[in-house]
Amino acid sequence: MAQATHQDDGHHSNTVTLLGRQITVEGGVYTVVFAALAILTVIEVVSAEGLKSAIHDAPDAAATLQALKAAILIIIAVIKSTLVIWFYMHLRDEKPLLAVVLLLPLLIAGLSILYLLAIPPGGYSL
Repeated sequence: MAQATHQDDGHHSNTVTLLGRQITVEGGVYTVVFAALAILTVIEVVSAEGLKSAIHDAPDAAATLQALKAAILIIIAVIKSTLVIWFYMHLRDEKPLLAVVLLLPLLIAGLSILYLLAIPPGGYSL
């Protein structure tokens, strides 16, 4: 009977290189990333619900709290998507050009959103 051999290709190990440093994690890197995603999801839900009740309790500060809520949720979403892309989709193992191809449209979209947010709601009067 033939015996199956397992070749370690580095994808399912306890060691990862981040910022030029080797980091070893017991239980596996994917388990730690999964736990981080779960914790970030809990933080998202708690902050959204907490700020929703704060907005309800302080209607005069609602606009500021809405902006704070949006900023917190967007930052957490970017962190979570980065973890998924970097580890589960193995972008860290790809050539740097692929990261540029991925990040360039995101940069353009972000700049477009910032531009549209700068326009007053009533538009410009000439």
